[in-house]
Parts: sequence; structure tokens; C-alpha cells
Amino acid sequence: MPPQSVLRPAVDPLSMMDRNRTLLADTTCYSYKHVDGQDLEAYVFPASGEVPEGGRPAILFFYSSTWDTGLVSQFAPHCLYFANRGVLPILLDYRVTSRFPAATPFDAMRDARSAIRWARQNAPELGIRPDRLIVCGGAAGAHAALAAALLPEGDDPKDDTSVSCAPDALILFSPIVELSAKGVSGVRFPDKKAARQGDLMRHVRRDLPPMVIFHGTGDRVVPFQNSVRFRRRMWWRRNLCRLREFETEGHGFFNFNVNPRLYELTINESDAFLVELGFLPPAADDDGTPRLAGDGRPNRAL
Repeated sequence: MPPQSVLRPAVDPLSMMDRNRTLLADTTCYSYKHVDGQDLEAYVFPASGEVPEGGRPAILFFYSSTWDTGLVSQFAPHCLYFANRGVLPILLDYRVTSRFPAATPFDAMRDARSAIRWARQNAPELGIRPDRLIVCGGAAGAHAALAAALLPEGDDPKDDTSVSCAPDALILFSPIVELSAKGVSGVRFPDKKAARQGDLMRHVRRDLPPMVIFHGTGDRVVPFQNSVRFRRRMWWRRNLCRLREFETEGHGFFNFNVNPRLYELTINESDAFLVELGFLPPAADDDGTPRLAGDGRPNRAL
């Protein structure tokens, strides 16, 4: 396993406002990749319970961004929940332009592939099952996670490509799945050809990992209808893809510090999805009653 790196103090204004940063205090920090003179880090949370024979599932989180900036600790509250469910949670950093000015979306995509491979290569040391890697992301982080499953190319030249970078299941929040020249996402790509290459809607095929998508209809950053079209294409190719629609909700509605009730609702539905897939056992206190704590606003599955 790569050597542990020192947890660096926050130095930029965005990090100074990061209320989730303190939740990283008990994590073990590793450098999964070194690029452009900087470490890309993996923050591993301690999971509860004994490590089962063969290892426990792992859930890898790629924070939300539009490839410009973001907080690696965004999904720390999600990590605490899944750690209590016996899953090993890992927060992953990836390249964004606020810290890597020359970075492109393809660098983020390469980093996600490298991070998933790092987890599989170090499965014995981490105590995880290499065939039970759940990958979660928001916006561009979700795009990078999906690209690892959909795109046959785009590896870092230093990666061991004999190790699969495909997730075994995906949980996606407001994912960027379609690009346009006028959209906030498409302009991050160098040119139209590059944007077409990174447009995941064009790459949907059969035999993709099962996934669930959470998206608000009021999202002004990543259009909700893109997820509707993506889900339709997934079902045409007989892939398991669930879409949970949250009416009127905007971008980031699922974060704990935005709406704790919707955070709880989406995390409980994620849990139920993983139980259905056989990745998790039913919760000990699950009596069959839906464990949803909504705030009264309508939402439905598509």
C-alpha cells in the first residue's frame, strides 16, 4: 500500500468554510497518486464490526464539482453512516482547476480510474472485497465515476490496466451525463470533439453496473432532463438504472448541511438499493417499514 501522507491544514478560502473537515479527524490518509508535484489523497474511515471473511464492501466517494473546485470532505456525513453499516468508506480527491490550473475533465476521469484501481490493488490491506466496490459521486464526480464504467479508454499511462477500474455498483447525485456547448459542463472541455468524447450519453451500452440516480427537477447547474434521457437509454439496453426525482429541488439538495431530511431520505434509499443488490445485509432494526424521513415534498421513482 502507498505510504500514508500527512493530513494538510486547509489553506484556501473554500476549505476554511468546510464544516465537514473535522469529520476527517479519525480517517487514515493515503496518497493514491502523485501528479504535478502534489498527492491525490484517499481518506479511509474506520468501519464498525469485525472484517468478515473475504472482506467487507467499500464505498468510494468523488465530491461534486464542475471540474473547477470542490471539497473532498463533502460526503463525510455519508461515510459515517456507511461505516456504521460495516462498509469501508473512502473519500477521494481528484484534479480540479482551482488546484491544478491546467487540468481538464479528462484528468478527473483518469484520477477516478486510478483511485478505483488503487482500492482493488490494496483490497487485502484495506480489508475489502475487490468485487464489492460501490462508487458514489456528485456532478463531475459522478461523471468521472460513470466514465470509469462506460468508457473503454482514458487510463492514466502509469496505471496497471490489468486491474479493472469498473465499479460494481453506482450511486449518483445530480450527475453530469450529457454535454452541450452552451451548458456549464460543456465549456470545460477544450473543444467540441473533446466534449463529444466525454459525453456519456453517447456511450451507454449493455452490461453496465447497477445504479441509482438522485436528481432535483429544479437543478439549474445540471439539467434534470439529462438524467431522464440517460435512464431511458440505460433501460433500452436492459441495464438496471433507477432515477429518483425530487420535485423543485436544486443542485446539492442531498447534502447534510443543505437539507438533513433529504440527506437522510437519499441515504436510506441508497442503503435499500445496496441491500437489494446483496451488497449489504438488512439493517438489524429494519422491520420492513420504509425508513424514509422526507420533508413532505413530493418525490418519486422513475
